[in-house]
Order: sequence, then structure tokens, then C-alpha cells
Amino acid sequence: MVDHEQGALGWRRTNYLSMMCVFLLTVSFSFTVPFLPLYLQEIDGLSGPDAALWAGIATGLGGVGSFLGGPLWGALGDRFGRKPMLVRASFAGATGLLLLGLCTSTWQVVVIRGLIGFMAGAPAAAMALMAAGTPRSLLSRALGQTQAAMLAGLALGPVFAAVLVGFLGYRDTFIAAGILMYSGSIVSAAFIREQRVPYVKPAKGTGALGLALRAPVVWGALVLVLTLSYAAPMVQPILPPFVVTLLPDGASATTVIGWLFFGISAASAISAVLAGRLIRRLGLQRVLLGATVGVAVFLLPAGLSSTVWQLAILVIAMSFFQGALQTSTVALLPDVVSASAVSSVFGLYQSVSALSAQLGPALGGALAAAVGFQAVFPIAGTALLVLGLPAFYVFRRLAHTHHAAVAAG
Repeated sequence: MVDHEQGALGWRRTNYLSMMCVFLLTVSFSFTVPFLPLYLQEIDGLSGPDAALWAGIATGLGGVGSFLGGPLWGALGDRFGRKPMLVRASFAGATGLLLLGLCTSTWQVVVIRGLIGFMAGAPAAAMALMAAGTPRSLLSRALGQTQAAMLAGLALGPVFAAVLVGFLGYRDTFIAAGILMYSGSIVSAAFIREQRVPYVKPAKGTGALGLALRAPVVWGALVLVLTLSYAAPMVQPILPPFVVTLLPDGASATTVIGWLFFGISAASAISAVLAGRLIRRLGLQRVLLGATVGVAVFLLPAGLSSTVWQLAILVIAMSFFQGALQTSTVALLPDVVSASAVSSVFGLYQSVSALSAQLGPALGGALAAAVGFQAVFPIAGTALLVLGLPAFYVFRRLAHTHHAAVAAG
């Protein structure tokens, strides 16, 4: 049995290797994200607008796949172990990325991107593995470090890819990314150890996923994650064109946008680590509430920016609080289920995160077309407060009831 106060045997080693695996996988996958439209133009001769359209469809289909696959892989993780799910996700993602580099038509890219979304999900699997073995008092810190590893990979991947594209071209860069991702797969398969708890077959109709979905506090947590996760993604698709409108004639928009997104990811990664420490000192709910308000405070005035520097300062500050918000929402999940259902709840989290990742940019793009770039920022900040704060207080009541019931046996 795993002692949740002391942790599983070798939990530190497992956590560090899981973080390494997550970093290698995300840095490899993020090679392809900025250059997918250009890759479609190269392999199928599409025009710029058509390439952007199909790249959006491929990315959206990947999100749908992730939404559908999350609960399935989470339930299987509770049944067969969290490490097998991490290994499966790692090798599936690497194989899919390699095949992406071998595509010769747009429909192949769309289908493979959808399959990658369905089969992958390594960060959720890694966090479930860590949640099952890490001492409860140190879990928020470990999850924050994992979030930081993921965000660092997302920040550095496009930088490395830009260099490789100059030497290898788009196709060979995609193939190199797939090969690199296998390194994370090898780490997960060969070096990570999981202390397994004997599986007890539940009564009919009461599997781990079913038990999680029957708990009101789980639904409260998932609604909270959804209402807090879509505001920052709402402004992501409008940042590049908004930056262009603020630049003087002749300035290099590509360079400015690249550094801006690097700053956004770096700020989120740093705050993800700090949030794990703050949660131990101040408590999860205080950090979650403070991060929510912080994101909204810096979103509200960002649309009034008249220079790129003003916009960059506000958006990077917003991203700093967003990193803490992501860590806080992840850290609340293990406390709302029993240890036997932790993979299931992280699978549900993967689905909700995929939904918010698609919903946010879609709303932001639609609002920008209707009311302009500048209005999206205050709308996103206001919606975060109007929807997120009530969801937070509802969850807090449900969590109090849940913990009281657990304490009473």
C-alpha cells in the first residue's frame, strides 16, 4: 500500500523522471505548432488563408480527440496503472509526430493530428502518476514543477524549431521532432517505476470513473477548472494581429511576436513553480483566488495599450498569474477523489482543459471580428470574474462538505 503521508517508495526519482519526460514531450510537440500552416503550404500547395483554415481544423480535431480520450485513458490508468498510460501516451505521441512529418497531403495531416489528440495526454498521465505516489504535503509543489516543465517545453520548442527549419526545412524538422519525442518515451518506459496498489474490482456499475462522476465535489472542481481556464486563451489568437497594429512601419513583427510569446510562457513557468510553494504556506484556495483576481486585473486594461511595451508588460504579468492559476486548479484535483480514482479525475481534467483550449480562442476570434481586438481583453477579464468567482465559492462549499464527510468516515 502507498502511505500518502510518506509517499511511495522512490517517489522523488519518479517525479523527476516524469518531469523530464513531460519536458521532452512538450518541447518536441511544440516544434510543429507555429509552423503547421506553412508546412501545409509546402506539402499541398495551399494558399495562406486556406493553409491557416486547415491548420485550425487539424488543431481543433486534436482538441476533440483529447476531449474524448481523456476519461477513457484515465479510467484505464486506475485499472492497469498510471505508468502504462504514460508510456502509451509517450509512444503514441512520438509515432504520430513522426508520421506527421511523412505526410504528403492535407487530409493526412488532419487525421493524424486528431489521432495524436486522442492517443496522447502524457502530462495528465504524468500528473496522475505523481499524485498517486507523492506525499500529500509536497504534492502541490511537485505538480507546480511539472506545470513549469510543460510550459518551459512549450516556450523553448518554437525557438529550437525556428533554428532547425532554417537548416532542414519544415518536413525534416517535423521528422526530427518525432525522433526527439521518442527520447521522452524511453525515459517513461525504461526508468520510471510505479509502486502499484493491488486492484480491487469494484461492484457492478461503480468503477473509478463512475464513482468520480457521482461525486458533486468532482463536478464542482471540473466546472471551476472550465470557468477559470478559458479567459487567457481568449486573447492568444488576437495577440499577433494586435501587436502588428501597434508597431511602427518597418518593424519586424515576427521577432517581436516571437519574444512576446516566449515571455508569456517563461512567466507562466516561473509562477507555476512558485505557486506550488505558496500553496503549502498560504493554502490552495487562497492562492487559487488570488491568481484568478490577478489574471483579471491585468487583462482588463490590456486592450487600452498604445504601445507594444505596454501590451507586453500587461500580458506577461497576466501570464504570471495564469501559471499560478493552472497549478492551483491541478493541485485541487487529488483532494476530491480517493486514491483509486486519481487517474480518472486527471483524465476528466484533460477533457475539460481541451474544451477550454478550443473554446477560449474560438470566443476570442469571434469577439475580435465583431467588436475589435481591444474589446476582447476587458470582456475576457470580466467574464473570468463573473463566472469564475461564483464557481469558486460553490466549489469551496462542496469541498468543505466532502472533506467533512471523509473525516467522519
